[in-house]
Amino acid sequence: MLKILEYKLFSSQQLVLIIEEMTVEQGTFIHVIGANSLGKTLFLKSLCGQYKNFKGKLLYRKKRLSDSNVLMIGGSLPVVENMSFLDNIQIPLGKINTIQRNRLIEMATILGVVDMLNTEMIYSSRSERMLMYLIRASLISPNILLIDDFDTLFDEERYDKVCQFIQYCLKSGMMVITTGKFAIDNVPNYLISKGEMKIT
Repeated sequence: MLKILEYKLFSSQQLVLIIEEMTVEQGTFIHVIGANSLGKTLFLKSLCGQYKNFKGKLLYRKKRLSDSNVLMIGGSLPVVENMSFLDNIQIPLGKINTIQRNRLIEMATILGVVDMLNTEMIYSSRSERMLMYLIRASLISPNILLIDDFDTLFDEERYDKVCQFIQYCLKSGMMVITTGKFAIDNVPNYLISKGEMKIT
């Protein structure tokens, strides 16, 4: 369980977001929405330790939230272009075992990219790179997965497959927090407005 208490997020010296108290249960998917420049990305970065200009408590299972519990996907999504989709997945993992390989194939099947595994990444789209990062994240298996700009990354067909992928991750107890401009159906949506975050 993630608990956020007396949280104040700043951009430079300006206060952009206040959360008095918020709880996110394990195995839950929530989506944070709002216009640009309201602090959505900075909020995610503060959860994974990439942004420190905030006050308050971030607790995971009643202890201070550790960077090692959290993985964020977003931004430039770098890849080694002359290496395959599969090799790029494995780079930070080293040699993967049979269980991990089976899971990798299962994730690639859910996301519809099995045929791409041996293709070099030089011609990959941003959407395809994101799929590669998602498979890698499922193998790393963080307690909390953060995905920035979620609703702009995929076409309708891929979006549905990514939602299936997220449901699979939730079954293992992973918590998923995404951001975007638009609400997602059948998911708790939290709106950032007037410096506060409230469920819609």
